[in-house]
Amino acid sequence: MSRLNVEASTFRLSPDVVSRRIAGEQILVPVRNGAAQMDYLFTANEVGSAIFALLDGQRSATAIARLVAQDFEVDESQARADVLEFLESLLDARLVQPTTDGDR
Repeated sequence: MSRLNVEASTFRLSPDVVSRRIAGEQILVPVRNGAAQMDYLFTANEVGSAIFALLDGQRSATAIARLVAQDFEVDESQARADVLEFLESLLDARLVQPTTDGDR
């Protein structure tokens, strides 16, 4: 199986994840088998919350990084590295999934 090209991919929230914004942070809770998996509670800071809000299944990681660089006034290469790291952690936790042509 080939490794996913995270930078060129688009993503959406996994269907078994509940998300809420509380006190300026995005809280993600996987809900599997009908129950919240509180051991896997995931919180995102302001930048992570901004990235998360841009995961609409339409924007690539590169496009998201450009927006993050503009919004937070950071170098685009640093924003790209941060976005890729964040997306990989969300993928590893199965909190997001790549979109397919049928999803768009």
